[in-house]
Amino acid sequence: MKKFICALLATLACLTLFACAPSNVEKAEKKMEKAGYTVKAYEDKEAEGAVGGFVATKGINLFDSITAVLFDNKDDAKAFAEAMSALNAVQDGKWVYFGSEAAIEAFTK
Repeated sequence: MKKFICALLATLACLTLFACAPSNVEKAEKKMEKAGYTVKAYEDKEAEGAVGGFVATKGINLFDSITAVLFDNKDDAKAFAEAMSALNAVQDGKWVYFGSEAAIEAFTK
C-alpha cells in the first residue's frame, strides 16, 4: 500500500509539471498578457477549421514573440502545422504556434 501511495503521488507531481497550452483563445490571451506580452487576438474564418488565434510580442522586441492559431480539431491543426513547416511551427493538440523560445515557454507553462 505504501508503494502504491508513493507511486500515485509521484505520478500526480509529474502531471503538474507537464506543459500545456490554454484551452481557448481568451485564456491564451490572458495568460500571455499576465506574462508581460502585448496580445492581439483574432477570429479566423480563412483557414480550414481555424477558430482563432493571437500574436503576442514583449515590448518593442519583435524577436520575443509568438503567433498561435487554434483549430476545431487536431487533424486540421496537423495539416496547418505541416504547411507551416518552414517556420518550424509546433502542433500541440489543437494549437499550432511558432515564435521565440521565451514566448513559447510563456505560452506553454
